[in-house]
Formats: sequence, C-alpha cells, structure tokens
Amino acid sequence: MAAFLGAAVVLLLVICQLFLPGIGEGAIEDRLTEDGGVAEASLSAKPAARLLWGDGDRIAVDATGLELDVTTEDDPVVLDDLDRFNEVEILMRDSAVGPIELDDFILTRDGDEPYLLEASGTTSISGLAEFGAEAFDVPGSDILGGILNVATGGTDLDVDLDMRLSSDDGRIRVVEGGGEIEGIPTGPLAAFITSAVAIEL
Repeated sequence: MAAFLGAAVVLLLVICQLFLPGIGEGAIEDRLTEDGGVAEASLSAKPAARLLWGDGDRIAVDATGLELDVTTEDDPVVLDDLDRFNEVEILMRDSAVGPIELDDFILTRDGDEPYLLEASGTTSISGLAEFGAEAFDVPGSDILGGILNVATGGTDLDVDLDMRLSSDDGRIRVVEGGGEIEGIPTGPLAAFITSAVAIEL
C-alpha cells in the first residue's frame, strides 16, 4: 500500500509539472488577447504545484497588438501576483493602453531588485482629454476630445518611460527615473500603463 501511494504521489507530481504551466500560460494569453493581439506566455516553477498558489520561479510574456484598458482605481494593487515570481520579463510591442499607443514596453525584475520599466510610444492631447474625462465621468468627453483634436491638429505626442519601480504590497512606487509626454514630466503615466498590463497577468 505504501509503495502504491508513493507511486501515485510521484505520478501526480509529474502530471503537475507537465501540465500546470501550460494551463496557466493559456489563461494569461487569453486574458491579454481578449480584445485582440497575440501573446505568448511562459511560466516555470519547481515544483509546478507552486503555480496553484500563484507562486513560481519565472514568468515571461511576449505580446504584440494588444488592446488594454487602463484602470481608473486610485492606487490599485496590481503587482502582488508578479511579486511572487523570482524573475519577470514582460515584452509588448505595437499595442494600445488606453490613449497611449505603445511601440515598445519592457518590464523586468530579477530577484529582489526593483522592476525596470522602459517604454516608448505616442498619444494625443485629445486622447488624453477623452480618457481623463471618461475616467472621472465628465459629461461631453467626446466633444472635449474633438475640440482639442482640431485645436492641436491631432498631432502625436511622444511618450517615453525609463524608471525603476518598487512594489509596496502590490502598489506601484517609482524609485528612480520618470515618464514624459513630449518632454514634459508626468508621474502617474507609468503607473497607469503598468497597471493595465499587470492586472491581466
């Protein structure tokens, strides 16, 4: 009986090691691509059963063409799931996060080090205005965006992020660096974009 139980446990562990990562990867890919795009996720954990509790050795995502919504929650808890992995590598290209069109988005972390975030893309004054108005339930947000779009000629504004982030019980804190729109510093931008990505993982 003992030998039988021992063999059953070993078999169960082998099955978990073989199939659990794939199940988790599929769930992440489905969430990220719900509104379009392509994503390839990779999870690793030894033993793989740790993934059942959201814990692992490494999480990696390579995605293109995603359409993600930006959370309007104040100071959201979004990094707690990523914090449970020793290594993080999130790569995203040619994707949209709210009013931001991202050419590139790279979020990495190694061990207990801060997260490293680099991103570049474009936005517009009208897009930012519409997003801000809708987020705070301002009537006529589409009209406001249209007026500003005409006034500015719909000119694209460059977005650049280069910073180190820490997790304060899952909340994003900027340790070093910053974000800019057309050279103008903007603190919350990194949190908005990173939250939109992390909340789907």
